[in-house]
Order: sequence, then C-alpha cells, then structure tokens
Amino acid sequence: MCLWCAVDFDDHDGNTPRTEDVKEFTAYLRSKEIPYFALRSGSHLGYHVWIPLDPTDTFTAYKFIRQIFSESKLTNPNDVELFPKNERAATGIDLEKDLNLFIPAAWNSNIEEYYSIISKGIGVKAFPIIGDYGSGKTAFLKGYLSEYLLKKRIKPFYFENPGVRFYDLANMLLRNLGRYEFAKALWERSEVYLKDRAQTRLVPRTFDQMLSRLKTKGDRETMAHNIAKILKNEIEITDDEEIAYRLALMVVETANKPYFEYRDFIAGQKNALVPERIESKYFKCLIRAIIDIYGVDGVAFLIDEFEDVAISKRMSRTKSYEYLATLRQLIDLSMEENLWIVTAMTSEAAQTTKEMNNALWERFTHNEVTKIQLGPLSGEESKDLLIWWLNRARDNNNQKRDSLFPLPDEFIDFLESRPDIRFPRPLVKSCFIIISKAANDNINAPIPIDFIKETINRLYPHDEEMVSS
Repeated sequence: MCLWCAVDFDDHDGNTPRTEDVKEFTAYLRSKEIPYFALRSGSHLGYHVWIPLDPTDTFTAYKFIRQIFSESKLTNPNDVELFPKNERAATGIDLEKDLNLFIPAAWNSNIEEYYSIISKGIGVKAFPIIGDYGSGKTAFLKGYLSEYLLKKRIKPFYFENPGVRFYDLANMLLRNLGRYEFAKALWERSEVYLKDRAQTRLVPRTFDQMLSRLKTKGDRETMAHNIAKILKNEIEITDDEEIAYRLALMVVETANKPYFEYRDFIAGQKNALVPERIESKYFKCLIRAIIDIYGVDGVAFLIDEFEDVAISKRMSRTKSYEYLATLRQLIDLSMEENLWIVTAMTSEAAQTTKEMNNALWERFTHNEVTKIQLGPLSGEESKDLLIWWLNRARDNNNQKRDSLFPLPDEFIDFLESRPDIRFPRPLVKSCFIIISKAANDNINAPIPIDFIKETINRLYPHDEEMVSS
C-alpha cells in the first residue's frame, strides 16, 4: 500500500543544480492541480518532490509517477529517481526472500546453452535479457541467474538502475561491498607480505590495530606506500602505481572515513578514489581484487533497468554518449578479465541501443546469437507459475496443494486468448485481485470463469482484433 510517490532530482557531484528543473516540474503539477511539496535533499542543490496519494497499491503508484513525469516533458529529465522504484511489490513476491522462484524450463535451457558458448571462448562474456515490463526480467536476473553463476564460482553483483556513467557502477559496486569490509580484506591480503619484511612485533595483528597506530598523516602515507607496493608487486591486482596507491590510501584512511560517498568515485574530484583518465584500469583492478579476496574464478555484473536512465526519446547527446561509452567499457573489460555482463532491458531499449551503435550491439549479443527474449509464457508454464504462487500460501498437508483451486481449470484455456496476460507480473497480479474480489463478493470457489474474464478485462482492456490476430 502506498501513501506517497516522489521524484528525486539528484545533484550528487555539486555541479548540476536542479532548482530550475524542480520549478519546471512543480509548475506542471500545479497546472494539473496535483498537490505536492518540495524539499531540499542532502545532495547539494538536489530536491525531493513528494506527491501525496489516497491509499493505493504499489503497482498503481509506480505507473502514476512515471506517467506524470513523462507528460511533464521536462527540458532536462536526466539524473532523477522515481519512487516507488519497484512495481514488483504488487505481486506479493519478494525476490530477497523467495529463493525458490518459479523459472520456466526454457529459460534455464537458454542459460545453459549461452554459458557453454561464452565460457569456452575468449571473446565478450556478455548478453542481454530482453522483455517488456512484467515479463520476469528481474526474477530471472536476480533470483535465478545469481544462484546459477555462484555455482560456477562467479560472484554476482546486482545493480538496479545504476546510472549511465562508468563511475556510477564503481560507486554502487564498492558501496555494495562496504568500505570497511573491502579495506579490511585488502589489508589482510597485504599483511602477510608486511610480516615478511619486518619484525612480527612491529606489524599490527588486526586491521583495527593497524588503523589505531596511524596517528599522523605521515604515518598513513608511509603505510599506504607499503601496501601499494604489495598490491602491485606481490598480489598483482594492478600494474599501475597510481591505482595501487589510491586503493592503499582508501585502506589507511578508513578510520577517518569508514564509508563511501558518491563523490569518491568521480575522477577529477578532490580526494577521489578513482584516478583520472584511467577509470577502466581502476575497474579492472577492482575485479581482480574481488576475485582474489573471495577466492572465486570470476565476477558478474547483473544490471537491471539500465534503460530507465539511458533510453529516452529526450535523452541528451551527452547521456547517449555516456550510456554507449559505459557499455563499451564494460564489454571491453569482459574480454580482458573474467567479468560477465548481463543487462535486463526492454525491447525498446534493445532496439534503441542497436540503432545507436549496431557494431557494439553485435559484440554484446555475439551477432544476435546470445540474447534471451522473454515472451509470453505458454499455457502450461502459466499454470505451473500460478500453482507455485498458490502453494506459497498452503502448508504441505493442504489437500488443494499443487492445484489451481480456487481458480477453475478452464482459466488456462481462457489465457490462450490473452497472450498479453501470460507474463509473470500481470498474471500473478490478476489472480491476486480475482481471488481478493471473489472473497469480498462472497463468490464460491471454484471461481466462475465469467467472473474471471470480467475482472481481467477491466484490469487489462484489450483489442479483440489485435488479440485474435
């Protein structure tokens, strides 16, 4: 249930004040008599614009805020976040908790085939998952593919709507790891080499002991240079002295700043952790560090909703360039390191990316061979999904377990005429509303098919000629 929706106008780096954008957006809201209030956020001249709602479901709030933001036709629609960010809550399925997600057998078959093709070669280790909203991209990416890759000794990192710039990914990656944890892991890998070079009593036994001994800036710089030499010459996660030193400095400064900030990853900013003009080499170093620290064979970036910030009819030339440049850098890295890149995107985003740079798209998809297109579920897959969903509310001794009850068996026959409903999210959402409405109206189970048809047609009106064709 939602009582608010909101637009977050970001100014993380302090160089993109959003005051005029907020004035333009709120003027549109006033023209439509939509109530709101605007507040300065914590990011320089960034703002949050809040819109109160009558109590409504998450799915409706998700669609509403995106519709009014699109219709406002802002001059600069970039660098914003829309809340609620997640329409999946409408299904009652939590991807963080529902580990045994329903995955159609055909999806698993595709992954097995693509993994076999890509892992045996020396080229790009990347592919897109393409499907419209509600087709199951996130469940596939986050719920299934994460577990699949872990079994292959590849550590996955999930990014939702990360931003189009390369340092956006560095920001999210290291925030995911956590500064203290990542710095501590680098120290522990370096410590053994420090002990080889000095008397044991002079080397702190723990990370916290090491930090507590660094009383002055000179102490920290000396330790940073020692760690940097080890990262470069012993552990060999980079061959660049500047990158090694920046990482080592991050380790020794953790006591003063045990967290990451967005500005830490903007090359050129004062005290940035990312050296300027060598962002790709820095990222390569991070990948090697993760592989070494976690004892895995590779790393995977699972990027969801990349197109939400990148694909827009009003996307500026700068944003278009940054989106393509980031995708190209990731693809290049995947050729040099054991880095897997999987992005979930809509059909529109895929087509737009292809039109913007066909050669890059062909590299990304191995000439269209390795792309997963999520179309409508089959009738049998739809039935299996609904049984899985209904079983979540039944104990093992329930006599109705593994059946469609309270839905009638002929419901599956009806779905054959509605391919637009045979996607995971609209299918589960429809059945949730059908069962709730039937209970409220005292409709006996199994629920009559006419009642189901009427409810679905109200939820998802359709063109008879289009569906029949």
